[in-house]
Amino acid sequence: MNLSKRKPGRPSLSAKQKDEIRENIIQIARELFVNEGYENTSMRKIAAQAGFAPTKIYYYFENKKQILKHFWTDISMDMWAYSQPDATLLAGPPLNIIRHIMRSSVEYWINNPKNYHLLIETQDINAAPEDNFDIYNSAGTREYVETMMGAVSQCMQQGIFEEDNVLFICQLITVSIYGIYGGFYSMPSVAWVDKERLITHSIENTLRGLQNNNNIS
Repeated sequence: MNLSKRKPGRPSLSAKQKDEIRENIIQIARELFVNEGYENTSMRKIAAQAGFAPTKIYYYFENKKQILKHFWTDISMDMWAYSQPDATLLAGPPLNIIRHIMRSSVEYWINNPKNYHLLIETQDINAAPEDNFDIYNSAGTREYVETMMGAVSQCMQQGIFEEDNVLFICQLITVSIYGIYGGFYSMPSVAWVDKERLITHSIENTLRGLQNNNNIS
């Protein structure tokens, strides 16, 4: 009886090899999203730069939104690692916690323009909520929000803030933070006199505006 020889198939990839391919896709997509824009980048273009057939990329990511969401998670955790108050700060006055988070947040986005582009500038105001970054359900930013709200609540309990709505105060602080680094990013041609002083004064003016006149510090 003649037995036909079985042709050797392509050996399956190891877990390490799959991780390396996935990481390569992520790095290629990061550069394309930043340099050519998210809307102008296709899965086919990412696959081409990775050096394999367009269909192969779908073994690793369902679509480019899934790749983008990977960046959002990674960036949110990186941002919190940078701005997280240490134990000494957390044990001190709550106003100092807020001040630290505001300044470190501004510094992080200014020092990480690619991350700013991937997280902030890729949000779509017309998209469904699940297709945008969820600040409350991403590991890093969830801790960020909880820490900020805790410090704001302490300031209210101690009579430091006049406003009695925690969420309103947190959102006002967020608008102030975004206004600082957003201004620097959106108006690069402006010859800023002194960025450090502008940051400091913007933060202090925001906090001063929230404080009870008898508790200005």
